[in-house]
Amino acid sequence: MSKALLVVDVQNWGFVGDWPVPDHEALLERIRERVESARATGELVVWVQNDGDADELDAPGEYFWELTLPPADGERVWRKTIKDVFESNPNLAGWLRDQGVTELDLVGLQSEMCVRSSTLGARAAGFTARPIPGLHGTYPEGTQDESGPTGVTAAELSARVDAELA
Repeated sequence: MSKALLVVDVQNWGFVGDWPVPDHEALLERIRERVESARATGELVVWVQNDGDADELDAPGEYFWELTLPPADGERVWRKTIKDVFESNPNLAGWLRDQGVTELDLVGLQSEMCVRSSTLGARAAGFTARPIPGLHGTYPEGTQDESGPTGVTAAELSARVDAELA
């Protein structure tokens, strides 16, 4: 059994500028450490990059579309236009199998969207797959009023994904 690390949407839109995800600096450092650990042990590191629509901040070529952490030489980047990288790239599962991969750890953004959907896509393709708790993040749901935030916190959303996909 061979494990790969799937780094999902670790792009500038979520880590820099005016709208980073909560705890973005610590999250990015934890993801960086997991990527470095994978590289040190010879684990395959695979990057996923979302291509937003032409009028979006994460449209291909825009600053917020760029990956925040640099892939190493030889590490493949799979671009996607929908939440599930496996649905967006029908050849991904076969390519991973050709690399000997049977198990995937997923990290990145956003927990309840692309991380969740890509985990489910990996499982549907026959892989053992799981998001790594503490290594994926998102934005809170709801609004902010005079009494504070209303709705669901980012940490609660990430925890729900962990519980669902454990």
